[in-house]
Amino acid sequence: MREALANCLVNADYCGRRGLVVLKTPERIELANPGGFRVDMDKALAGGVSDPRNATMAKMFSLVEIGERAGSGLPKIVDGWRACGLPQPVIAESFDPDRTVLVLPLENRRQKPAAKTGGKNRRQKPAE
Repeated sequence: MREALANCLVNADYCGRRGLVVLKTPERIELANPGGFRVDMDKALAGGVSDPRNATMAKMFSLVEIGERAGSGLPKIVDGWRACGLPQPVIAESFDPDRTVLVLPLENRRQKPAAKTGGKNRRQKPAE
C-alpha cells in the first residue's frame, strides 16, 4: 500500500486543476492521479523502467527508503497483493482529462475496476 501511494504521488501531474483521489471502500482501495503513463504500460508492469513525473519527490522518497527509483513499483505492488491472496490489481488510464487509476481489490471475488473515473478513450489492464 505504501508503494502504491508513493507511486501515485510521484507520478501525478500537479500542473492542472485536478488532484489526487484516494478512495477506500469495503471492496477496494482506488488511487487516482492526474496525468497518464510516461512509459508504456506493459513496460511499467514488467518493471525496470523508471521515468517519474516528479523526480525531486521521487528522490526524497528514496532517501527515506520509500520507493527505489528503479521502475520496480508496479511489480512490487502486484507481487504484494498476490502474496496476501487478494485479486489482481487493475490499472486504468483515461484521457480528457488524463488520469491514471490503480484499483487494489480487498476481497477475494471479482471486482469491477474503477467504475467512475470519467474521461474518454479509456484503456485498462490487469496488472499481471
